Amino acid sequence: MAGWRFEYIPSLTLPPLAWVARVRKDVVEVDCGQSVRYEADGFFEGTWVGASEIGSILDSTSPFGTGMVARGTDLFAIPPGHTTALLFSWRDGDELLIANTFVGLLAKGGLELLPDVDYSSMFAQTAYGLASNPTELPTSRGPAQFHLFENQRVLAGGRLELSPKPREKPFRDFGDYLARLDAALASALANAPGYPMVIALSRGYDSPTVATLAARHGLHAALTFKESRPPRYTRDPSDSGEDIARKLGLSIEFFDRTAYTRRDDLPEAEFLATGYTGEEVTYVAMADAVRHKMMLTGGLAGWMWLKKQNPQVNLERKDFSACSVTEFRLRLDMIDLPLPMFGMTQIASVNAISNSAEMRPWSVGGYYDKPIARRILEQAGFARGDFGTSKRASTALMHVYGEALMAPTSVASLRAFAAAEGRTIDLSPRRRPTRLDRGLIQLFRGLRMRRLAQPFAERQRMIVQHRPESGALLFRWGVANTAARYAELRPPS
Repeated sequence: MAGWRFEYIPSLTLPPLAWVARVRKDVVEVDCGQSVRYEADGFFEGTWVGASEIGSILDSTSPFGTGMVARGTDLFAIPPGHTTALLFSWRDGDELLIANTFVGLLAKGGLELLPDVDYSSMFAQTAYGLASNPTELPTSRGPAQFHLFENQRVLAGGRLELSPKPREKPFRDFGDYLARLDAALASALANAPGYPMVIALSRGYDSPTVATLAARHGLHAALTFKESRPPRYTRDPSDSGEDIARKLGLSIEFFDRTAYTRRDDLPEAEFLATGYTGEEVTYVAMADAVRHKMMLTGGLAGWMWLKKQNPQVNLERKDFSACSVTEFRLRLDMIDLPLPMFGMTQIASVNAISNSAEMRPWSVGGYYDKPIARRILEQAGFARGDFGTSKRASTALMHVYGEALMAPTSVASLRAFAAAEGRTIDLSPRRRPTRLDRGLIQLFRGLRMRRLAQPFAERQRMIVQHRPESGALLFRWGVANTAARYAELRPPS
């Protein structure tokens, strides 16, 4: 092949950041929303750490978005440089479809989901990190695949070959880590002109730390929920980041995390259409405030900054928080920037810093110990007690509490969807693992009695996703009620 030619078909009706690429011979035909940026050698939505040219994204350790880049005779597809979003592909003979939206891929390929497939458990394979690449998703016209983190090289005949992303060098110490994290934020901002920053701010460790860093780069606005979901180990449900925002000189806008339950437009659908838990549906309240914005979050900072002994170097994870926002953000033209995930392949060196002697003055012990975040905040003038006193969260655990956390109109629609197939759907609450359960797991494993630990560990593993039968219905219902935004996409004739 002499090289690749990109043909762009921008659309005013597709979600602004959505794209589906059809690869055939030496041509890449791209259906895309109006905010997807493109040049002669490739296209991208979102932002990245590195040089400003789109072609340079291939060299980035941390793209916060998706796209494709041609370099010489080679063509690469680029997933996000974190583990909360995916790329999707489907091959038809020598032709290949690649997309940053599974719903859009289904529409472009003329594919239908199969009613007896446990898709939610397939998406849950991403808990195994890089080992999940690729995972097949059965459809009416053969399997599609999802691709996590690593770039993909397009080969002759439409085949894909894993092409590992460049890696950050190990972080030497706190100063080195902070300097490179700060530089990464500056680079990501420079590569996303026209997208003002906002931050989802709480009273924990993670988002206040990100806000402190971002305030140095022009962050002015914070969004916060008045209350978290009911906390497990404290009686205080307040999760407002108001005091943090005021001290940083940020404006603050308040939202009700339960507002979605009073809507009648099936708000859960686009979140469940991702294949994950849908728990970020609480963000619906912030929709107008994040439209055409760069939304900074502390996404997966607990995974990255928590002081622990066994960092997940293969990018494994224990839950699916922050994974359900793809269709929401594509629709709202929102760039998702979970800054703590920068350099996540070097989690071992970050963890070594957390456990180092230089960080002892900022280590407070206990299960919620994040010395890196605490040092950044305290050196910025925050006092102990201003933040990070206990773990809270604001997402909606529908996979645990079922219909109690869903809009009544959505529950009715789901039951009708199931009934149309002669099925029922179980949306009843489930028992969450207790602190005793987790203690017994650690005890039995410490005593090398893994067989006794297994039932408790299995319960803990299963509760982070929907029941298999219910999850399959929830996913297909979500896709069915999100598909209209991709109606213009048709299979090639």
